[in-house]
Amino acid sequence: MAITREQKEAFVAEYTEKLSRSQAAYITDYRGLTVAGIGDLRKQIRDQADAELTIAKNTLLGIAFQNAGLPVPEALLEGPTAVLFCYSDPVGPARTLTKYAAGNDLFTVKGGVVGRSVLDQKGVQGMADLPPREVILATLIGAIQGPAQALFSTLNAPMREITQVLHAHGEPAAEG
Repeated sequence: MAITREQKEAFVAEYTEKLSRSQAAYITDYRGLTVAGIGDLRKQIRDQADAELTIAKNTLLGIAFQNAGLPVPEALLEGPTAVLFCYSDPVGPARTLTKYAAGNDLFTVKGGVVGRSVLDQKGVQGMADLPPREVILATLIGAIQGPAQALFSTLNAPMREITQVLHAHGEPAAEG
């Protein structure tokens, strides 16, 4: 059964809206995967991230990438395509996809678009290998806080030393 022009326009509008809200879009090949397998993957994604897996028609998805002002990953838009729209942190969903692909021969991650960069399969694996967002933020805060604490200690050292000297000179006089 053919899709009408109105239905195609609705799909393009839907994909464009999802791409506009997304931090990343990962493109996969689900050839041979059962409906239950796709359902299982969707559940894993829903449980772990603010993301959504959608089966997409390649030509319509390509138009949506264009409409959203993103680079069109034409080399990735071949064969049966499922796209994962990541609305917040792109690392967790990448980790979920690569883990699922490692345990399932019928499912492959082709690549994706993160920000304005097109990633291949190795790029998505690199995203999956990054530490979680919270760990990166904690490391960054520690890197900023350490030098600030050292500066504070250095600036307070003369006052602390003066106080210690005055305190040391004041104690013997009180005892005598």
